[in-house]
Amino acid sequence: MSAMGWPIRLLSVTVLLAFTPAFSAPVSTDADAPQWRYTLRPDDTLIGVSARYLARPGDWKKVQRHNHIANPHRLVPGSALRIPLAWLRHEPAPAMVVAVTGQVRVSLPDAAERALQPGEQLFSGAVLSTAANSSATLRFADGSVIVLQPAARLSLDTVSVYAGGGMVDTRLRLQQGRVEVGANPGRIPGSRLQVITPSAVAAVRGTRFRVAAEAAATREETLEGEVGFAASGQQVSVAEGQGTLAEAGKPPRPPVALLPTPDVSSLPARVDILPMRFTLPALSGAVSWLGQIAEDAQFEKILLEQYSSTPQVSFGDLPDGRYMLRVRAADELGLQGRDAVHAFELDARPFAPLLNAPGARVRTAQPELQWSEVVGASGYQTQVARDAAFSDIVLAERTANSRLIPPRELKPGGYHWRVASVDTTGQGPFSPPQRFNYDPLPGAPELSQAAPTFANNVLTLALPAPPSGLQYELVLSRDTEPKQVVWKGVSHDGKLQASPVEPEKYYLAARLVEADGTAGPYATRVIEAPPARFRGEFLLLLLPLLAL
Repeated sequence: MSAMGWPIRLLSVTVLLAFTPAFSAPVSTDADAPQWRYTLRPDDTLIGVSARYLARPGDWKKVQRHNHIANPHRLVPGSALRIPLAWLRHEPAPAMVVAVTGQVRVSLPDAAERALQPGEQLFSGAVLSTAANSSATLRFADGSVIVLQPAARLSLDTVSVYAGGGMVDTRLRLQQGRVEVGANPGRIPGSRLQVITPSAVAAVRGTRFRVAAEAAATREETLEGEVGFAASGQQVSVAEGQGTLAEAGKPPRPPVALLPTPDVSSLPARVDILPMRFTLPALSGAVSWLGQIAEDAQFEKILLEQYSSTPQVSFGDLPDGRYMLRVRAADELGLQGRDAVHAFELDARPFAPLLNAPGARVRTAQPELQWSEVVGASGYQTQVARDAAFSDIVLAERTANSRLIPPRELKPGGYHWRVASVDTTGQGPFSPPQRFNYDPLPGAPELSQAAPTFANNVLTLALPAPPSGLQYELVLSRDTEPKQVVWKGVSHDGKLQASPVEPEKYYLAARLVEADGTAGPYATRVIEAPPARFRGEFLLLLLPLLAL
């Protein structure tokens, strides 16, 4: 269905503003037949007023009958003269496109759809549509400003000025999405602004409000002033700081207080990691959150928009620079609360690399640090520290490679490490740090303390008891390879017996092994068994040998 062929059941959001004695706001109990109230001045006549403001000056007698004036020559200065808006002389007052971000399309009567451009003027019949992360800001003849939010569609039904510029009439049809309105900031007398959406009628007395249109419901949130919100023959008054919901075919719900401003005091002033993540404190009654990023504090150019079901909003990529974040929470009715605005600087380039290795536990004193390569980076700055704050730095090295072995041995204990990319513009932000713990491998056992004996082809060996959680792994062989293995076994207490063992020269290799199989280095010694002519129990000679 076209915008002009909608059913009668519509939401008409009407901004009513009355200021100067010369002109006052259009007054009507029927949004389809608005009237203008002209305050009579001394020496005014019906013929004179009609000549100045009516489209057909000869209709002054209709004005007389409409206002029940008995004598057209005796008018009371200061009294109000009611004139239906349709009788007034009017002319087009195009809307100015103030700002465009992202993908915004415009369709004009008898013209193909095209991209909307900043600075152009739009007349009645123009239809705008915004894509995701896109927005358009329009300014009207009375200074009213609307920001069409992402994923919205809006048509300009009427953009006119009446009575020689004394009244601005703006009627907009919001087919879907959201619009934020700052109405008549200059308080030009007699202006009116209508936003038409499905489901209800709202008469707004104020200057700032939001309207969101869906197929089956309309939501309104009053930020300043007061709104008369009507649907299905019933009306509620929505005061500043309140919102309401009108579903199709139902009266409006009782107004409820909007959720308060989220607390943004703990958000970072500088962001150096993408994607950008902003975590907010929990807010009672909130079921979802909306975050928007713009370059300007007025949010006339919305660059990114993101919804979240948790108190955290995340955004993808933007060029480095200064931005404004606007966040608000929504309640179970979908009514969005008060805004919180936070300024921050994005400084995420060149991108930090991803840290790959080592893992959480290293067993060597000089572990190899590895990270991903970053396109365009000419080098990398690496830091290793004892603490997460990197105040106790033990290693700071720059390298052109994506890996680094510390030039000096680390002491046992916990460490934190991070890497930053370097390019022609300088050093970028550091990667999120990772932690590892240097837990040295078990040392080689001390075989000089062993007391081996040989009797009846049985070798008996007693080593010091291994440290808690460790066991010995022993190999007895005739060569140092070892390839000619005579016996192999383990010991939990340092004691073992190997048999059958012939009297000759052997190589005994022993190492300490952890429960998960991680083993330390071997220690190897030569054992000289007594010649065959010596029988009985003899103490073997344990000779030192360099570790294999």
